[in-house]
Amino acid sequence: MKKLFSLFFYSWSTVAFLVSLVALLVYRDLVWLGVLLSSGAPLLNRIRPYDDGYSINRKLRQPLVSLFVMSGVAWVLLTVAGGAWPLWLVLGVLGGFLLNTYWASVDDNDLRD
Repeated sequence: MKKLFSLFFYSWSTVAFLVSLVALLVYRDLVWLGVLLSSGAPLLNRIRPYDDGYSINRKLRQPLVSLFVMSGVAWVLLTVAGGAWPLWLVLGVLGGFLLNTYWASVDDNDLRD
C-alpha cells in the first residue's frame, strides 16, 4: 500500500510539474511558479538526491525539500485568485508530500522506538 501511494504521489507531482510548466509558458501567470517549485522539489530529490533527510530533530525528515514545498504552497496561496487549478494542484502536492514523507517512507521497525 505504501509503495502504491508513493507511486501515486510521484505521478501526481509529475503531472503537476508538467501542467505548471506549460501553463507558465502559455499564460505567463506567476502563480504557476509556486506549483512548479512545490512539485519540482520532491521530483528533483528523487532523481538527483540533494537532501539526505538528516536534521537535528529526528522527527523532521527532508528539511530542504520541505522548505521548497512549503515556499511554493505559500506562493500559490498568496497569489491565487479563488479556487483555481493551481490551488488544487499545489494542495495535492502538499498532502501527498506529507503523507509520502511521514507515512509511506517510514519503516515499521522505526515506529517501535
